[in-house]
Amino acid sequence: MIHYGVSTFSTEPRWQDYHVKPLIDSNSAEYQKKDAEYRSAEKVFEKHLFAVAVPLGLTTVIICAFLAVPAIGTGLMFGGIFSVSDGYFNYWSELSAQLKFFSLLAAFIVLLVVGCRKLEKKER
Repeated sequence: MIHYGVSTFSTEPRWQDYHVKPLIDSNSAEYQKKDAEYRSAEKVFEKHLFAVAVPLGLTTVIICAFLAVPAIGTGLMFGGIFSVSDGYFNYWSELSAQLKFFSLLAAFIVLLVVGCRKLEKKER
């Protein structure tokens, strides 16, 4: 849902829109120009997706720890984890090593705290 929400406001580029002619020579100047335009548009979309999907996914996971209905909480938690994964998957190659480390550390801490909280509730 988050992926499509982001693509509603930041259009996800389609390869077909930038390469309308049949592929004849991938080394031609026209192909290289269109491919560069496509890659540039793709990076912008991926940046927007990362900026929205990761924080919303982590927030969803945190909120799930406080829901009283286990089935809904578990379902939303998996959705949050998949949202975080989608954000990372699409933008991973563009992230600096420091941002990779600190954002994954934050995600790990959130999942660890929420997991411990869920296990603590079950033991009671």
